[in-house]
Amino acid sequence: MTLLRSITIIAIVWMILDPSLVIGIVVSALVGLQMAAWVWPRLVYNQISWQRSVPSALSPAEKADVVLQIIYRGWLPLPYLVVREDIPASLSEIPRRQWVVSLRPGQHYTLRYSIQGRQRGLYWLGPLKMWVGSVFAINEVQLGEPQQTPLTIVPTVLPFQTFYLPAALPYSQERYHLSLFDDPAQKMGVRQYQIGDPPRRIDWKTSARVGDLQIRELAPVIARETLIVLAFAESEYPGRFSYDNRERAVVAAASLAAALIYRRQPVGFQSNGYDPLLRQPVATLAPAAGVDHLREILLRLGRIEPATDGEPIDNVLLGHLALNRGGTLVLITSSLSVRILPVLLAIRRSGIKVSVALADPGPTDLLQARQHGITAFQINRDGVLVPDV
Repeated sequence: MTLLRSITIIAIVWMILDPSLVIGIVVSALVGLQMAAWVWPRLVYNQISWQRSVPSALSPAEKADVVLQIIYRGWLPLPYLVVREDIPASLSEIPRRQWVVSLRPGQHYTLRYSIQGRQRGLYWLGPLKMWVGSVFAINEVQLGEPQQTPLTIVPTVLPFQTFYLPAALPYSQERYHLSLFDDPAQKMGVRQYQIGDPPRRIDWKTSARVGDLQIRELAPVIARETLIVLAFAESEYPGRFSYDNRERAVVAAASLAAALIYRRQPVGFQSNGYDPLLRQPVATLAPAAGVDHLREILLRLGRIEPATDGEPIDNVLLGHLALNRGGTLVLITSSLSVRILPVLLAIRRSGIKVSVALADPGPTDLLQARQHGITAFQINRDGVLVPDV
């Protein structure tokens, strides 16, 4: 019971015991004041709206401002509005922000606070709660339903210089016998002109030297597609360091995707992990190039969580792969299990090049991969892909 209400009850009792005009006026004023205090917030709370502005994604250690725009469309002044925002601890050292503001009719009020990405994952800002009160801080009314805004902290992308990609791997335009076009920058030699050869490929200097028309022979190349497959079921990362191994695998996948797309190579992404934003398995991305496509890959990697009941990665590999014949499959997982190796060999026989990156390889995993002609990487403690040499 508030102080004002207690005074009102005492005044009413006094008026009953000793009725007088003065006491009646005091009681009427106290009752009217409380009625106004009860009605006032209920008249204006429907005239308040708000919106939260925040980037949809941040990189680790990146800072950003969250802007709360309070819009008041009422005709009466608002004595005070309490605004409270809950913030995940991983984004701010202050887990809750609270403001008390007064609003004039038709006023727009802006509140602002800073956040900083620290750890990869999906976070929710809010809920934002507001209370409308009267001058006497009684009969507060809470506004509407709480609304949260998702924010994704994408994984760390290691600089390109930290990658140790051997030149033999098909991570750029590579000579390949299934080529659909020729690379004019890769000259293999010359041969004698034949009817039907394009005139633009005539080597005039050599022709003048030998006295006969000679044609430049060009090395065939093909723009290779790469599909990054990330194993992310809980059962695929056993042991006491399972969390660290999963996070290093995510960093390796993000850095590899960025390195390839920066080389203008088509990259796809597939996983058996779980997307908490969509509440379903992570959606597959077919190979494509461009910064926008890289952003989509990083967003999926930022949100991905281990699936408790997801299908094993070997079932994913045996299913529909978003990769054409002649492309490259890079499987990122913890170790090379006995079930995965036969699947990788079958995929290779279908005309797809296969590589593996292991976060926690067993004693013979790298040796087995090498014996079967599969290019293998080990993911070090920073998430760098180190080739098995």
